[in-house]
Amino acid sequence: MRPRIILVTDPAFGDDVTVRCVEAAARALPSGWLCVQLRDKGRLSASLRVFGARLRVVTRAVGASLVLNGHAEIARDLGAEGVHLAAGANAVGSARSAFGRPAWVSVAAHSDEAVRRAVTDGADAVLVSPIFASRPPSLTAPAKMPRGLDAVTSARAIAEMAVGRQRCAVYALGGIGPDNARACLRAGADGVAVLRSLLASPRPSDVARRLGEALAASASAYPLP
Repeated sequence: MRPRIILVTDPAFGDDVTVRCVEAAARALPSGWLCVQLRDKGRLSASLRVFGARLRVVTRAVGASLVLNGHAEIARDLGAEGVHLAAGANAVGSARSAFGRPAWVSVAAHSDEAVRRAVTDGADAVLVSPIFASRPPSLTAPAKMPRGLDAVTSARAIAEMAVGRQRCAVYALGGIGPDNARACLRAGADGVAVLRSLLASPRPSDVARRLGEALAASASAYPLP
């Protein structure tokens, strides 16, 4: 599993809009390029399972993968490909144990130290953020200072220091869209993670197509490991 684009869901857009966005975006991209990260920290577990099951059906139908944010057991039960974790020591090993089968584990990385910890713990990917200025997921959450493309370059260098296993992939997150996705790959990212550029668009298929074109044009510089 090596997606080029990770769509992080936002409950503010609603379930139906999210599903339609996933369907449109995935069909505009090559099979396997899209991964959907179900992120909803306020939803009760039972409701999360229901919506997760719906997304599992949709993602399978359109050739996309599915990971859950912070719920390894629910992800396992739904047949998802993996889980996304907050930064934290030993979290990767615990998530893999909870799955009991091969799983793709990504980790949030808001600093170089978080990247180092994730690489040491054996994460498959890090989502480095925030790269560009963006609105926080919650209206009550404080806006974070953008770290810029240097954060991507630094994360790439740290990831390449690991030996003896497949390199941890680097994804740029935060204010990413078709106009700056190529710059992220040139800085060292393997792909990008997006929210509103797809979810808020009235034509997510067009945005996904433009993202795909931007990433394909830069893929030769940094092919996926």
